[in-house]
Amino acid sequence: MTLDTSTDSVNTDVKSGIATITLNRPDRRNAWDDSLGEGLESAFTATAFDDSVRCIVLTGAGSAFCSGADLAAGFPSLPSGHDDLTGTLRRRFHPGFLAMLDSPKPVIAAVNGPAIGAGACLALAADIAIMDRQHAYLQFRFSAIGLMPDVGATALLAEAVGAQRAIEIFMLAEKLGAERCAELGLVSRITDDLDTDVHELANRLASGPTAAFATTKRAVRAWTQSQMACQLELEAALQQSLIATQDWREGRSAFLEHRMPTFTGK
Repeated sequence: MTLDTSTDSVNTDVKSGIATITLNRPDRRNAWDDSLGEGLESAFTATAFDDSVRCIVLTGAGSAFCSGADLAAGFPSLPSGHDDLTGTLRRRFHPGFLAMLDSPKPVIAAVNGPAIGAGACLALAADIAIMDRQHAYLQFRFSAIGLMPDVGATALLAEAVGAQRAIEIFMLAEKLGAERCAELGLVSRITDDLDTDVHELANRLASGPTAAFATTKRAVRAWTQSQMACQLELEAALQQSLIATQDWREGRSAFLEHRMPTFTGK
């Protein structure tokens, strides 16, 4: 069954109590634009209140899980002429991310390929993340375009690995392969047969005591969720402060021109 929340950018199929939410912009490596953000929010909201859904799997179409913000889509401008990143984060990213984080259903991230920037945040927000050993990696490459982490990354990564290691990961912006992610505790499992392992786990969870799972999630995530809205606003405000910098303009230009940036710290 396909839920009526499906869009061109996000598909939702329900079978045997398992809702599979698929990011569906494979030609853009599932980059996060307005339509994908709206689709995520609709999908997670609908499945949260659908009694036929007992487990949710989030994955990406094609070779990528999610390549992060679609920089080519651009951003609205403020009267000052600068990009409105605060407004874009609030509108494009936060609603879908929070709908996922707040879902009472077990959420599995089937990380089939690269999960970059905001895409890596989706993997961290899942209850269980399973990562393809050969093709998937996480990369928090915000600093590579002259920005700071957002979409909850500063909270979720620090919670997972500690502040010192999180800062190192953010500053270096290196690719973290599946083995390294497992060592750091960023994903629950790595596998050579993603589809089979995700299917088996999803069926097991869907046949379990989902009311107990919901309260378990609520208790484990109580502190994080109580602080997340404030953390998202802090990230958005600090991110906006970087928009006037030469480094942001250089980072974005270098990304779109497929070259290495030259940063000046200005």
